[in-house]
Amino acid sequence: MPSELIIAMEEASREIRKLIAKLSATNVETNNAVLPPGELQALSGRLAQVAQQLACVSPAQPKEEAFQAAISAYVVNLEALKRVLGKVQDSLGKKRDRLKKDLEHMNSARAWAEAYRATHGT
Repeated sequence: MPSELIIAMEEASREIRKLIAKLSATNVETNNAVLPPGELQALSGRLAQVAQQLACVSPAQPKEEAFQAAISAYVVNLEALKRVLGKVQDSLGKKRDRLKKDLEHMNSARAWAEAYRATHGT
């Protein structure tokens, strides 16, 4: 098994854990999740590279223990990332909904104020 692939999976796993830690530190559950600019895009590129390398590995090829351990850890980290990103998506959806309501309220208040001025000549 190519050691470059094992190293790439280990590096990707570290980056995934790092991003999960950052997202968790920003308290996803209280709608304060912050995606660090560019980090998600960089991680996506890294994951695409690992996927490309994995595609070159023959399923019939015997797998060494280090490869099995690296791929197991990689899969666990990907699943954790999926869960956290799902929470971030929910958090951002709630924040979007709250902002829409705030905008509707502001527009209603503005319309009321304009109607009041128009009818009371102020």
